[in-house]
Amino acid sequence: MPIPKTFTLANGLKMPSLGLGTWQQRDADVVKRVVGQALTTGYRLIDTASVYRNEEAIGQMLSSIFNDPGSSVQREDIWITSKLAPTQQGYEQAKQAVLASLEKLQTDYIDLYLIHWPGASKLKPDSPKHREMREGSWRALEELYAQGKVRSIGVSNFTKRHLEEMQEYATVQPMVNQCEMHPLCQQTELL
Repeated sequence: MPIPKTFTLANGLKMPSLGLGTWQQRDADVVKRVVGQALTTGYRLIDTASVYRNEEAIGQMLSSIFNDPGSSVQREDIWITSKLAPTQQGYEQAKQAVLASLEKLQTDYIDLYLIHWPGASKLKPDSPKHREMREGSWRALEELYAQGKVRSIGVSNFTKRHLEEMQEYATVQPMVNQCEMHPLCQQTELL
């Protein structure tokens, strides 16, 4: 069965099914070269996160491509995904993190913004503050979604329990749960 070129999200947006992940790519020159090559070969989804510390280099490369009169690639052709770090959890911090990502990526909107991890930094694993922080972060993402700063919102690495919990407070349900899944990590209950 062939992989579809796009997946349609709950809000009707079509997200490319394949993309360039930029995890562990921090050297600005390498990031720019790799992103440029990926776009040249047809990739249209670039996945980053604030903790990857490469949003600025990605933004510089994308800006140079979009502003090149000879380039046929425009902003609306590219799907940008970024993510909220555990250190940025909570309502105010989440809002500021998205605005910082927009600035670094040199764009007016991010196509998909995810809460990168269900836990907040510097809390014990069983702390009830995790839920409070997730809820505040999600409320901020819903507001930024309504304002058009992010075109779709979701989560990353959330378990079934976290997703069920969100049904109690989310006005907009997550459109994506980006998680590890392969033959050695099947996560059948989550799937």
